[in-house]
Amino acid sequence: MAKLLTESGLQKYRLAANLKNSFHVADLLNDKFLKLFIAKLADSIGAPNDKAAASIFIKRYAFVAVISLYAMSVWNKKINVSISNIEMESPEKGKDWLPSFLLKDEREQDWNGKARTDWRRDMIKELFAKNIFPIIDKLEKTFGISRLILWENIAVYIFWLYESELKDSENSSVQSDFRYLLFEAEGSLFGRYNGNPLQKYYTEKIEDVRMRKTCCFSYQLSAGKRCKTCPCTNITKDGRCQDGESICSTIRSLA
Repeated sequence: MAKLLTESGLQKYRLAANLKNSFHVADLLNDKFLKLFIAKLADSIGAPNDKAAASIFIKRYAFVAVISLYAMSVWNKKINVSISNIEMESPEKGKDWLPSFLLKDEREQDWNGKARTDWRRDMIKELFAKNIFPIIDKLEKTFGISRLILWENIAVYIFWLYESELKDSENSSVQSDFRYLLFEAEGSLFGRYNGNPLQKYYTEKIEDVRMRKTCCFSYQLSAGKRCKTCPCTNITKDGRCQDGESICSTIRSLA
């Protein structure tokens, strides 16, 4: 079944049929494992601190959301993205870390043709409230990185999926699901929230570019490059934000 899923298009979004060097995502909820993993990741990608490494991790982990939402919107299928069911490729020093994922339980469930709104709601809750939120919550509490940065790292890839990858889809569920994710899904589907944590990042594009509201710290890696959508304008000569790693005014305005 994993081969079937990957050959059906999900390999493009880093779903693999097998992995040689991987770890169980559920282990990230263990304090000791998480700290060792982030330290290893920081060393592998040249991140100067745990906050930058944690941000880059979530940018890569966002593809779990891409995989799940693609299956939901395009195929009307539910795949098992519970934390305990996912393995992720481990970082290796000297290599670009664009990790693949493996689903241990490869079964998929088709929508039964009835009450798709309820089915979709349950899927979104399983993906966000039961998978992504616990990881974001753990990273925030362990390393002091703002959840606002981490959620935007997830949001930008969701926007990319629906606005770029699926923009020409003739499946009516695609745009319906996107609207639901942004404007109708209540905060509790994403974790312990009153409001939807994705909606605040969906702003108007300027010259086909949607500027971020937070900085993801990518500029701190060895390449030293900023994203073209980076919101930071107060840059010192060494390329760092004047506020350093504190929560700058851009981020505080979201809280």
